[in-house]
Amino acid sequence: MAETETRRAQDIGQDEAWAVNLKRTYDEYQEVSLESIKRNRAIVDKIVSDAQQYDNQRQVIANQSLQNAVETANMVSKQAVRHSDIAIDRQWNVDEQGYTVAQILGQPYTDAIKAAVATAVAEALTKK
Repeated sequence: MAETETRRAQDIGQDEAWAVNLKRTYDEYQEVSLESIKRNRAIVDKIVSDAQQYDNQRQVIANQSLQNAVETANMVSKQAVRHSDIAIDRQWNVDEQGYTVAQILGQPYTDAIKAAVATAVAEALTKK
C-alpha cells in the first residue's frame, strides 16, 4: 500500500506539473494572440481615425464651396439689380446729357459760339 500511495503522490505531482505547464503554454499562446489582436485593432483605429479626418476635411471644403456659390449668386443678383436700375433710369430720363448740354448751350451761347467760330475761320482763311 505504501507503494501505491507513493505512486499516487508522484502521479499527482506530475499531473499538477502538466496542468501548470499546459496553463502556462496556453497563457503564453493567448498573450501572443492577444498582442496580435491589439496591434490589428490599433491599425484599424488609425485607419478609421484618418478616414474620419479626411471626411471632415471634405465636408469643410464642401461647405466652403456652397458658401462661395451662394455669395456669388448674391453678387450677381445685386449687379443685375444695378443694371436694371440704370436701364429704368435711361427709360425715364432718355438723354440727361443732351438736356444738360442744351441748357448750357442755350440760344445766347449758341449765337456767341457761332460768331467765335466764324471769326476763327475767317482769320484762318485770311492768313493763308
